Amino acid sequence: MSWKDVLVLVADARIDEPAIALAEEVARRFEAQLCATFLTPLPDEPLAYEPTVVAGVWAELLGRARAQSEAERAKVAARISAAAPKCELKIAEALSRDLGRVAALHARYADIAVLARSPESDHGDLRDEIVEGVLFHSGRPALVAPPNWPGGNSSKSVGKRILVAWDASREATRALADASPFIDTADSVAIVTVDAKPKMFGHGDTPGAKIAAHLTRRGAKVEVRNIESKSKPVSLALMDEARALNADLIVMGGYSSSRLREMVFGGATRDLLRTAEAPLLMSH
Repeated sequence: MSWKDVLVLVADARIDEPAIALAEEVARRFEAQLCATFLTPLPDEPLAYEPTVVAGVWAELLGRARAQSEAERAKVAARISAAAPKCELKIAEALSRDLGRVAALHARYADIAVLARSPESDHGDLRDEIVEGVLFHSGRPALVAPPNWPGGNSSKSVGKRILVAWDASREATRALADASPFIDTADSVAIVTVDAKPKMFGHGDTPGAKIAAHLTRRGAKVEVRNIESKSKPVSLALMDEARALNADLIVMGGYSSSRLREMVFGGATRDLLRTAEAPLLMSH
C-alpha cells in the first residue's frame, strides 16, 4: 500500500516552509496528490460585563486576526502554487483552543498529515495543540518537520534510512504500521530499543528480534540495535543513535491517553517532538 494524498497543514509561510518542502518531497516520492489546509487561529471572546462592549472588541480582534492571516495565506498560496499548481489550498479557522480538532478533521481525508514544529519562541503552545489534535483525533499519522528541513547533506532524503524507536507498545506498533510506505522502500531500517529488558508481555526473550523478523518477512532491510541510555534521557540517547545512523526519519508512537496537557506526550516523545533533527513520524 502506498499513500495517494499527502496533506500539509500550514499557518505561517516562514515557519511552515519545512513542512511544505517535506510534504512536496513525500508526494513526489509516492506519486501522491499534495493537499494543503491553511489554519487561522481566532482569538477567544473577551470577558466584559457589557455585551455591546464585548461585541465591539471581539469584532475588532477577529478583524485583525483575519487580516493578518490573509496576508500569510497569500504568501503560502504563492509558494505552493509555484511548485504544485494542482494543489488546492483549503482554509479553516477556529478559536485557538479548537484548532487542533479542526486540523484533525482535515487530516482524516488524507493518508498522512505533515506539519512543522516551530521554534519555541514562535507560538509553540498552539502548534503543540495542532500536533496533538492530529495525533489523537484524526486517526492518521503525523509527520513533523524539524526547523530548516532539509538540513545537512540530506538532499531532501526522507525515509531512506529509518530509525524506529521501539518499546513493543501498541502505539509503537501503530506507528510502524502507519510508516509502511517508508519502511517498504527504505534502504535501511534500524529497530532501536533503549534500556530494553526481556519481558513476557513486551519485548519477549530478545528485545527487537520479533518485530525485526516481521519486517524482514516483508522484505525490509532490518537491523536491531539495543542501546543503553547510561543515565541520559531516552530522547537524547535516541537522537545520538539517529546521528550515528545518519537517519533521515524517526518513527515512534505518540504516548499516553491522558488529556492533561503536561501528560499528553510521554517524556521521550515530547522531547523528540521539540528537538529531533530529522522528520518524526508519530501515531497513536
